[in-house]
Amino acid sequence: MSWTWDYRAAPVGDSLEILTDYCLEVRVLAEWSTGRRGDNLVGQYTHGEIVVPDKFVKGANMVLETIVRYTNSAGAVTHGDGEAGHVMENLGSLKRIFGGKQTALTRLQRIAPHQGTVTIDVEMLGSDALPSQARHIFAWPLHAPKPYWTGAADNGNNGTTLTPGGDAPIDDMVIHLTGGTNAQLTHDDTGKFVKVVGTPGGTTDIDVGARTADNGGDVLNLVRVNSPDWFQLDAGANAVTLTGGGSYTCDWNTKYR
Repeated sequence: MSWTWDYRAAPVGDSLEILTDYCLEVRVLAEWSTGRRGDNLVGQYTHGEIVVPDKFVKGANMVLETIVRYTNSAGAVTHGDGEAGHVMENLGSLKRIFGGKQTALTRLQRIAPHQGTVTIDVEMLGSDALPSQARHIFAWPLHAPKPYWTGAADNGNNGTTLTPGGDAPIDDMVIHLTGGTNAQLTHDDTGKFVKVVGTPGGTTDIDVGARTADNGGDVLNLVRVNSPDWFQLDAGANAVTLTGGGSYTCDWNTKYR
């Protein structure tokens, strides 16, 4: 796999911009996203705690460091105010990118070893970037409400075992249930299931992340689940069972912490 740590970013929906057009170097100083939110229970007359394992991961934080260019993207000094003008112009471009929009976060993309091209949507923490003593090196405190980097699409999965790659759970897959009567896909370990009642015919596309169902029109009224989070897959092997006849496939994007 070819990797370059090529960082690009833009408000979600805009074309991604190459950060090294504005920076000599871009790197992540720190990132962390594996902490869970929620608590265990405390019972009388017992040591320790009563474990509640089905917790959910908090948003992710990271600090991105940029060394701002004192030239244009081609390495030439062409600004009317010289090198200082380029520094301020490039810094302004970075502030525009990481400031996001009124209606959108900033999408950050990189090409990482082992992971390939991955993206994550972030917003600034605090009021602005933090300058170093060198004045042209800035640290950008970023927060990702959705904590995982999203990688390549992995479509058409089926069978009795679903095995997402990466190292993070999948909670936004699309399940395609075709045929059958009261077709139900169950995660064997957790018992969580997604079910389509009756015999709707054709294929019902259930978007777990968006909480929608389509079969030539909105058929969410035919979908039944037994858990508030609908359906999840852990990274690695997940045993699943299809009942009610018919067939299914499952699509997702690989996720990384």
